[in-house]
Amino acid sequence: MPNTLDETQERETLDNNEYLFYTFMPDSKVKKNNLGFFLLNNSIETYSYITPTPYGEEEFEQFLNYTFSFFEDRNKYFILKHPYNENFQRNSKILRDLKFIPSFVDISVMKWQPSNNLNKPNPALEIKHISKKKIDKWVSIFFDSFQYPKNLSKYITRMVSMQIDNGVDFYVGYVSDKDVSCFCTLNHDKITGIYGVGTRNMFRRRGYATAMLSNYLNDQLATKPNMTYCLQVHKNSGAEELYRKMGFETSYVQKRFDWNPLTMGV
Repeated sequence: MPNTLDETQERETLDNNEYLFYTFMPDSKVKKNNLGFFLLNNSIETYSYITPTPYGEEEFEQFLNYTFSFFEDRNKYFILKHPYNENFQRNSKILRDLKFIPSFVDISVMKWQPSNNLNKPNPALEIKHISKKKIDKWVSIFFDSFQYPKNLSKYITRMVSMQIDNGVDFYVGYVSDKDVSCFCTLNHDKITGIYGVGTRNMFRRRGYATAMLSNYLNDQLATKPNMTYCLQVHKNSGAEELYRKMGFETSYVQKRFDWNPLTMGV
């Protein structure tokens, strides 16, 4: 990423990749305006936000009017991410009044650039780009990795098919011809967002996620030397430490708030 970007511009550039990634979800209404990036999904409980812009922070109450999705029973469910910056303290009173504050996690938005350290390739793991015809393989690994409810399988398959049609690339990692891991990427404006990084439950703690992403970055470095790579991960988690050892650096921190009015006495 060019060094001319200031902190706000960099945050908006990284956020925009996430917005574009979640644009391609069935049964969703995606909205982008000067208040922020929004996603309202009418089929499943899912992300109902993309991080607000500085304009959204100035009109925070209006921003919240866009920020909800629904459970299957049609009750509203709110998820919001807010950068932990100088505007957070000003907006935290509104968050407390709406009872967002009691339930939150810190999200580290990380980036990797060609100037950063990079692990050597691991020849034991092979990465294969997955076509739309074989996308069920990717979905199988994804569900095994994250223990998603099986009733969401059809929806996720529809979403993945829609994303493939709109430029998202899906990859599977193989070791000795066994599919062990998965991830996907979206390229836009010299930024590649990395999403859905997972390892099958029976193959965890063997370094396959590190090998998969290290091999991918080494391959990309040869053909796209000026690309910046970004991802989101829970702060102070084992995954964050893994990415940091690979050379990823934290660009900024978000606070993610989950608010279900029915369970929080509202």
